[in-house]
Amino acid sequence: MEKEKVNTLLLVSTLVATVTFAAAFTLPAGYNSSGTDSGIVTMLRDKGFHIFVFCDSIAMYSSIIATVALIWAQLGDFTLLLDALNLAVSFLGVALFMMSMTFTAGLFLTVSKLRWLSTAVLVMGITFLAMLSVILIPLCTPITPSNRIYRYISYYPFYLVALATGN
Repeated sequence: MEKEKVNTLLLVSTLVATVTFAAAFTLPAGYNSSGTDSGIVTMLRDKGFHIFVFCDSIAMYSSIIATVALIWAQLGDFTLLLDALNLAVSFLGVALFMMSMTFTAGLFLTVSKLRWLSTAVLVMGITFLAMLSVILIPLCTPITPSNRIYRYISYYPFYLVALATGN
């Protein structure tokens, strides 16, 4: 059972690394094609682009750490497997969250000239990220404490999201 978890998480972390790697080279708005800035990103000075780059970088590095930890988990030692799983799940959660932020920032940048659409993209992105946080935070904490307040905070929002989606 644990090996199946490791293999599934390894696949997901590798896919996240692949997507974030590709996003780093297919930047929003492209590159300058002529002049002294040839080959430089057109939105280099835009703060939204800075957010895009930071989030994409964090997602890439987090997914690489998760991937390496999961490769270590396959060595056969059960204690190492559990430690690697705890580490990998936390970093994969960060990678998924940052990848979602990267998507929101990139889409916001590409539609930024149309105010209503960029606002709609931002509102949808923030709403999704809030829902994702509710789901990921309990998953990324390796041990659920016996504190009742924490259990309510971590369980019921997840339950409400599951009910809302019909699962």
